[in-house]
Amino acid sequence: MGKRWVTEMSPYEYESLRFKLRRHSGRPETQMDNLPEDVIQNILSRLTLKEVARISTVSSRWRQAWRYHPDLIFSIDKLFDGKDKGDREFVTSVNAILKDHYRTAVNKFKVNYGLCEDHGDDLDGWLGFAVSSKAKNVVLDLRPAPKCPDNVYNFPLHLFDDRSSSCVLSLRLVLVCLRPAPDFCGFANLRSLKLHRAYVSKDLHCMLSHRAVLEWLSLTDCFISFFTMSEPLDHLQYACIQNCSLQSIELHAPNLTVFEYSEQDIPVVLGKFHKLTKAEIEVLSDSDSLDYTFSHLVSTMPNMEEISLRLHIQNEAQQFMTNNICDFINLRHLNMEVLVGGNPGCSRGILRLASLLELTPSLEVFNLHVLFNSELPYHAVADARKTSGRKLSHLKRVHMSGFADLRGQVELAWYILEHATAHSPRPHGH
Repeated sequence: MGKRWVTEMSPYEYESLRFKLRRHSGRPETQMDNLPEDVIQNILSRLTLKEVARISTVSSRWRQAWRYHPDLIFSIDKLFDGKDKGDREFVTSVNAILKDHYRTAVNKFKVNYGLCEDHGDDLDGWLGFAVSSKAKNVVLDLRPAPKCPDNVYNFPLHLFDDRSSSCVLSLRLVLVCLRPAPDFCGFANLRSLKLHRAYVSKDLHCMLSHRAVLEWLSLTDCFISFFTMSEPLDHLQYACIQNCSLQSIELHAPNLTVFEYSEQDIPVVLGKFHKLTKAEIEVLSDSDSLDYTFSHLVSTMPNMEEISLRLHIQNEAQQFMTNNICDFINLRHLNMEVLVGGNPGCSRGILRLASLLELTPSLEVFNLHVLFNSELPYHAVADARKTSGRKLSHLKRVHMSGFADLRGQVELAWYILEHATAHSPRPHGH
């Protein structure tokens, strides 16, 4: 039952083993010393640092084993059982652990505590440890934010030059400032990059190597002026870009499969996302954004099957896909949350959704929720709108909510009932 039995034990079984060894005087504790090194490392990799410290009492050899632990996670929960003992105690504890660690085979290095530039030397030292120990996954989450915004920690990108950063596969940074130097070559082998509430002083492409192999990109609530990736990110499969104050974006990712986007109606250059089948898009704008959403964003997703949209519609607006007429032939599931504003006496804006439906010949499910950006009652007369008369032959289910006294919504519902031929769908309103 040797090696295989040991490597498959659960943490509970490890604890049971420790007590059994103590209870049976005929079995000296030194039997644990005879375990192969790879078995010990396998056991350690399945336990937290705190559990390793406890199990180190099993034998003299294991008293040093925690120094090889592959996952170094420093947080209030891990160090102090959820009780915050202050900055000084946290820094002292982390420094003491890193001082005795052997810097070998580190898989994950994580710091989750609200520190700022005042502790920059300590943070630099910890990240230097992560680099020298060839950590594969690095997480630096410095929430909560410092009282002074100017005191945000400056992340030492110089420690992660092209050679040193080659082992880093995943990087997650929260509440940091990134100022890439002109000679910074980017992370060569980075597979996952997640930035939250980060300030980036230059175009984000400076963070990535020209031979980027990035697969996962998440940018949320950051301050990034430009994101220009003219070279294709061939390996990118997931992209989330939300609330980053971008002024423009260029992204080419032919193998993207998931896209989550929430930005202003900014200049956008997107390559065709041929493998993208599901997306969530929100356009943060006070003006009408229906035409922009489909002409500049959705039109780059020819194989889209399911999409969720949040956008703004002005009642007076008439333009829709006038510069880029194309059918969304693969779209089957469309969810829309629409904020309607403008002249309450006009309904042209929302009636443009009839033209949208005619561009989705394979649509099966249409969910529409309408919000109104006005306290005035809506007593509108529908404006006549020409359509091609194309039948919505696959539309099976329609759910419309957020009804007010707006004639345009009634006209849209009536249009759907007239043109949908599959299972005679009945729009529901709340």
